Amino acid sequence: MRKIDKSKILSKNYEKWLKSLKDDNHPKYNSSQFKFYQDIKMSLLYSQKGLCAYTEQSLCDEKYISTDNWDDKKYSKKLTQNDKNSIQGDLDHFNESLKNDEAWLWDNFFVVATHNNCRIKGNNSVYDILKPDNIDYDPNKYLEFDFETGVFIPNSGLFDDEKEKVNNMIQVLGINCIYSQRKKYLEDLQDRKDVGLAVNPYQYITAWNMITKNP
Repeated sequence: MRKIDKSKILSKNYEKWLKSLKDDNHPKYNSSQFKFYQDIKMSLLYSQKGLCAYTEQSLCDEKYISTDNWDDKKYSKKLTQNDKNSIQGDLDHFNESLKNDEAWLWDNFFVVATHNNCRIKGNNSVYDILKPDNIDYDPNKYLEFDFETGVFIPNSGLFDDEKEKVNNMIQVLGINCIYSQRKKYLEDLQDRKDVGLAVNPYQYITAWNMITKNP
């Protein structure tokens, strides 16, 4: 799970609206019915480079997250139904306890695979130690990748209490839920690399970087 830079909000309409909110007028969460839902989702996918924030599996083609799809206020690309079906993932509230009163906070949003959002993470409580947009988050500090099993584990250099929190978050965020398809993808990349072919992964970047850094 790589670090995500969310400092740039492409939807200026949403950003302006968010700054105007008071504590007592934050609207309830109503999912995709909300007027800024698509703008928030597409701006997040731009920040996440089209990948699930937790598993790094690809959620959409790069053509959908180009800055060319935006005007100075909102996501302006017209999407057909096929386009919409091709753009996977849900808005996830990292800290679910904020959902009732501060449902539309940019800082609490990521786009994640639907399986992670609905079937794994749900309303589980979280530790900020693996919040990927934290200023001090570094996957190499907190995680190791075991190529043989295809799973992430806590970094062996962490203190025991940190390892416990990281391991808890690996489970809560579902970072290893697609380990078999990730392992197959990485094995194919390794085979290409071993015979001298070009390798340019578009997903599972953190795992691949850890493999090539520590062969």
